[in-house]
Amino acid sequence: MTGTRTRGDALTAADKRGDALTAAEKRGVGSTAAEARGGAAHGTEERSAAERGTEERIAAALSGLLGGGPVERNVPFRALGLTSLLGTRLRVRLEREFDRPVPAAALTEHYTVTALARHLDGTDRTEPRPPARIGAPAVVDRPAVVDRPAVVDRPAVVDRRVAVIGMAARFPGAPDIDAFWRNLRAGVCSVGEPLSDVDSFDAAFFGVSPREAERTDPAHRLLLETCYHALEDGGCPDPDDGTRIGVFAGSGMNLYGPQPPYFLRADATGDPLDAVAELIGGQGDFLATRVAYHLGLTGPAVTVQSACSTSLVAVHLAVQALLTGDADLALAGAAAVRRTPVPDGPPDPEYILSPSGVVRAFDAAADGTLGGDGVAAVLLKPLERALADGDTVHAVILGSAVTNDGRAKAGFTAPSVRGHAAAVRHALERAGAEPHTIGYLEAHGTGTAVGDPIEFRALTEALTAGPGPTGRTGLGSVKPSVGHLDTCAGMAGLIKTVLMLRHGELVPTVNTTVPDPRLAWSDSPFFPVTERAPWPAGPGPRRAGVSSLGFGGTNAHVVLEQPPAPAVAGAPGREVLVPLAAPDQASLRRRAEQLRDWLRGHDDVPAGDVARRLHAGPPRSAARLAVSGRTSREVADALDAALAAPQRDEPQHGEGPVAFGPAAFAFRGQGAGAVDFEALRDEAVFRSVVEPFGEVLDRPQAAQVVFQVALARLWESAGVRPGSVVGHSLGELAALCTAGALPLAEAVRFALVREELTRSTGTGRMLAISAPVDVALDAAAATGADLAAHNAPTSHTLSGPEALMDRAESWLDRHRVPHRRLPMTTAYHSHLMEPVLDRLAEHARDLDWHPLRMPWASAADGECLPAGTVPEADCLVRQVRYPVLFDPALRTLRAAGTRDFVEIAPTPVLRDFGRRVLPDSAWYLWGPSGLAALYRRGAPLDWAALNGPGPRAPLPGHPFARRRFPW
Repeated sequence: MTGTRTRGDALTAADKRGDALTAAEKRGVGSTAAEARGGAAHGTEERSAAERGTEERIAAALSGLLGGGPVERNVPFRALGLTSLLGTRLRVRLEREFDRPVPAAALTEHYTVTALARHLDGTDRTEPRPPARIGAPAVVDRPAVVDRPAVVDRPAVVDRRVAVIGMAARFPGAPDIDAFWRNLRAGVCSVGEPLSDVDSFDAAFFGVSPREAERTDPAHRLLLETCYHALEDGGCPDPDDGTRIGVFAGSGMNLYGPQPPYFLRADATGDPLDAVAELIGGQGDFLATRVAYHLGLTGPAVTVQSACSTSLVAVHLAVQALLTGDADLALAGAAAVRRTPVPDGPPDPEYILSPSGVVRAFDAAADGTLGGDGVAAVLLKPLERALADGDTVHAVILGSAVTNDGRAKAGFTAPSVRGHAAAVRHALERAGAEPHTIGYLEAHGTGTAVGDPIEFRALTEALTAGPGPTGRTGLGSVKPSVGHLDTCAGMAGLIKTVLMLRHGELVPTVNTTVPDPRLAWSDSPFFPVTERAPWPAGPGPRRAGVSSLGFGGTNAHVVLEQPPAPAVAGAPGREVLVPLAAPDQASLRRRAEQLRDWLRGHDDVPAGDVARRLHAGPPRSAARLAVSGRTSREVADALDAALAAPQRDEPQHGEGPVAFGPAAFAFRGQGAGAVDFEALRDEAVFRSVVEPFGEVLDRPQAAQVVFQVALARLWESAGVRPGSVVGHSLGELAALCTAGALPLAEAVRFALVREELTRSTGTGRMLAISAPVDVALDAAAATGADLAAHNAPTSHTLSGPEALMDRAESWLDRHRVPHRRLPMTTAYHSHLMEPVLDRLAEHARDLDWHPLRMPWASAADGECLPAGTVPEADCLVRQVRYPVLFDPALRTLRAAGTRDFVEIAPTPVLRDFGRRVLPDSAWYLWGPSGLAALYRRGAPLDWAALNGPGPRAPLPGHPFARRRFPW
């Protein structure tokens, strides 16, 4: 065995599985024999494999919630520390993991990992299941009808609270929410200031043609941009498939600056087709549906029109859609934009406009109101779901109501005490709030001689009716600050009140200095809020009401509560990945510059909060960028570096001839050196895989398998799931585990035996050489060494006992072939392994084999076994004795369309081989740079898993590149 071999002998030894170095490279992704092996799987084995897979996925999700570590499969969830809130979060994760609803009752009726797995695997799936409805009231799945007595379910208690998780607005003097709050706190009066750039619009961002943009009412265009910013603020600018977001919105009737509808403007062509297009672009009927179309929203899209109360009625309808399950999230908004200015000259004293030009709500000098422009939107979500998802909650809507005055009033446009008071009372009842708990009430407050006294009386009646105590309630109105914004008026008051609740501060009603003596202040619970002051905390959470009244008699009232305590931020110092996305490179650059500049001025904001706010990009986000950092300052520096760097040659998401497809996971062999478990000990998913095998981590081969499987699970938890696997030598064990063919415990058991038996074969040596395959074969034939690996066209390995390897090194030196010794004392893939092959085969046949869940490219023969195939036990024997055909295995995967490879290792080894075999391939390693590169390629990363739960930073909205479309 140790004598001199001929070149023919070396080739024969290398190619016992067929013409391994030539024919294997030409073979396709499978073979008839390989497919036939797939039929060996028995139905019972498939079912048990599925059950075990379901258990592992449930246990991994539960472990992540409980801080990592192993999870006992038969211990009740409550005993493991699962609270009701964590139970809701577990349901959310399982619904995403299994792409199906998981009823709340499932966790109480099947209250262990094993029981829940059996329940999920045993559910009748013959009928199609509806998509998971995020935010819908919990509905208990009922089993198919069986012959047994009926059980009457008790009515479930449904949490009717709704969270405000996103806001965006443009008001007079305030281009965004932050500027609006600064003005409110400072008592700034912006009445009469027009909105800037109302005739400008970023048509390209939304995929709108210039001609369509010209035909679209500016109010519609502004609302579209504002709704996108509200979705951004809520963390979902690009909704996931299946998430139904509704839109309830109205546009201004321009009561305080009458003008013809936009579609009747003077420059219309008169062509019938143009007329229809103009009509669609300007009619309010298409306001909500236009937002839904351009943002890809699939919930109800309803235009609301009730004059001045429109936007608050929209909020009420959005809340109802959430509570009834018609939507998972809902946008409510309005846009009031005038084309013509307020008429010149003194206003008619009989009309409601202020002769003095100042709005003074509830003030002795009040003499009328003034109009204004505004556009605003809020994003709503059921509170229970918002908390489970880790959303930032700005405020909570406890209840809302809408009424109409009917005929019991002075005239059609006059307000009514009875109708308004009824709306307030009904909203309080729905909220379950006693009147004395309302610490502030944002009134309609127009400053008119008729409106203010009637509203004051209605609010007094509503808050003093009943036997309960009377509280002290601040009274104010936003209209003296920004004017009466027509259909957007209620939204301005709502956002103002939300901000006060969030910050725990009352802001002044501008221009109110002397309380109106016509109002019965002493007989009411109210006091005018004329100065900025802290909002005192009471025995319960702060609460407020917001009223809005419409010409014609539609009254709306909303009861709000301060948000729950914010989620605890992640551990400081943890490096996070911050993603950015935009429709094109120019837009992406503007976004990166904007974020960098904002972070420079807000370096106290945790980097994790920034990352969580940016986890989703806009629709059609072809351009992507991701940077990492532990602090906001580091993220800003990383953005600076990215902006200064030359543009990458790699294809971006949606660009280039090859789109991102499922990546192949590539597992290295034992020659790559020791593994470092400490580097990933803070990753809960990694730790949960490793800890059960702590006793064998001092055994190199077992440790290598455990490490690689744990790292593969970490990749999967980040959203990168393999489409296929390939392994190099020992790495094939980890590949088979990841592909579902072997449980990890079985693979570890075999690795321990493999290590013991292969070490018993005596001392050997392995040499890596840089030369074509012909030279490698010549060296083997001339020295008696074995060809151990064909890694790449000019990367090979020789193996054998030390005497032969001394001879091989001399031969290589004489022929000036570059080579180096590998740090191994066992001659794997050589004839020295033959004495232990039979015993290895016995152990391999004793393993618990299962069908592959994905294709496996075997480096033992260069073939690709399809999913559903049960690998032959002999594969683990052949790969110990014969050459590692890594080059042919990679070519087989490339022939099947695989271009992206994830090397399951902290440092590159296989990547260098892969790029030489497949120059057009892309390789990724775990870490910020690898994840960032995958994100740029379009990989669907799980940002919640990567950056963890916690608050979202209130970042500025996307910087639109607006172009003028003159009226």
